[in-house]
Amino acid sequence: MSTSTTPTEAALRPTSPTVAAQDRSRARMTGILFIVASVSAIIGGTLILPAEEPDAVLTLGSDETTVVTGILIELALIASVIGIAALLFPVLKRRSEGLALAYLGARIVEGVLLTAATASAATIVSLHRDLVAGGEERAATQGELLVALRQTTYPLGSIVAFGVGALILYWLLYRSRLVPVWLSLWGLAGGVLIVVRGIWELYGATLSGAVQAVSTAPIGLNEMVLAVWLIVRGFAAVTQVRSASD
Repeated sequence: MSTSTTPTEAALRPTSPTVAAQDRSRARMTGILFIVASVSAIIGGTLILPAEEPDAVLTLGSDETTVVTGILIELALIASVIGIAALLFPVLKRRSEGLALAYLGARIVEGVLLTAATASAATIVSLHRDLVAGGEERAATQGELLVALRQTTYPLGSIVAFGVGALILYWLLYRSRLVPVWLSLWGLAGGVLIVVRGIWELYGATLSGAVQAVSTAPIGLNEMVLAVWLIVRGFAAVTQVRSASD
């Protein structure tokens, strides 16, 4: 009598103690990076606001130090975004390689866009310093272009690419039951809201502060709850591992 298992039976297996320990460590680090990413996005983005003014190169003045601090904090955001994707990839890959790669790709795109946004702010600071030394007309023209670049790439990265990545992540978490279903569904709802906001703004809509807050708060709060959950509880110890073709 054959003792071979069917593909379905083979796809369901408990996580080995070694893998479980690795996943526990990854979950804890991922949770910490989620917190770092959220805090650095809020603080860094706020500090860089003076560099997003249309005439920032001309008027930066005493805000230069504040913007430079914001740039350094945004570098921590970029590192956190890439770090989260790298830490989660081995865990997610065992559930669905395709979705794991899609999530990794979405977060890399987010990181690239955020890098472009941060670099544009850094260049605005550099042009402002050149302005102090002379060359006002050239610096002002280039500054306008850099402000436009910042105002385009930062929302694309922090809202659209981030939202797409969130939808992929929470769908995979929902399917694999790595975290409670309610947490995954909450993340999916928050991801939909922020993606809709991002697309709406890409078409030129000007949203009030209240609308922006309502569309951002659910996913922002969800990430903090997910971060605490991963730090305290980690991933589920026994999960359904799907084939790469699933």
